[in-house]
Amino acid sequence: MEEIAKLREQFLKTAAAFGPMTLHDAVVLAVSDEDFTCDIELDTIPVYGVRLRAVVSENQSIDVLPKAGTQVIVGKINEGDYIVFSCDEISLYRVTTGITVLTMDTTGVLIQKGEESLKKILTDLVNGVLSVAAPKDVPTITGLVLRINDLLK
Repeated sequence: MEEIAKLREQFLKTAAAFGPMTLHDAVVLAVSDEDFTCDIELDTIPVYGVRLRAVVSENQSIDVLPKAGTQVIVGKINEGDYIVFSCDEISLYRVTTGITVLTMDTTGVLIQKGEESLKKILTDLVNGVLSVAAPKDVPTITGLVLRINDLLK
């Protein structure tokens, strides 16, 4: 009987180390937008530093930050290492490619390429049109159209 218990224990260790990832329901306790992790409550136990990205790094990617207090589905990667796969409600969504960034949160939408933003370009456009009685300032309008086209490709 002791041999069966040892085999069972070894099987469970191997299954835990190399078996399929398990998914769990959890609740978000806190979110860090600096290291892109969150703290969750999993079966009444707090788990800290749960990944929001595949790899916690400075690399640019798609960032989805869950809202504190909402439900998430997490996958267990290793002992004490989890990653968020899905969330019920988000507080921030950001896509970064090179110097181009799209950010959405409760305050609005930001579309930015380097130092240019859609808000700045459109504001400049409106101010340019308002500063003339008629759209006679073709170079200004043409310049703004080029900036818009460059940003919104």
